[in-house]
Amino acid sequence: MSIFSIYPPREELISRTYEIDINLYEKLEKLSNEKYDASINKLVNTCLEYLINNQKLDLYKRDKNEITVPRTFLIRKSLYNGIVELKKEYNISLNKIINIALFNALSDENLS
Repeated sequence: MSIFSIYPPREELISRTYEIDINLYEKLEKLSNEKYDASINKLVNTCLEYLINNQKLDLYKRDKNEITVPRTFLIRKSLYNGIVELKKEYNISLNKIINIALFNALSDENLS
């Protein structure tokens, strides 16, 4: 086992645009800029991998005046395929799946 095996193998990236709750995106920005040596794209991919592995698709309460913003991410192909499967299985839009993934991971960071 290589010391570098902690990193996921290189794979095709798929560019997709999703409507993201602004407060979740701002928290990701803060993590990327202040805490972790990772881009927002890498953080999003990590959130998606976590969601696919634990399949915790609990809906969360949004503020009444919550704003969503379109954001484009480069998602690893295997993760994209995984969230498409979750979409089929749970009949939830990809926008909601992405936001749930972000919310779950930020909750575990005590930032939700």
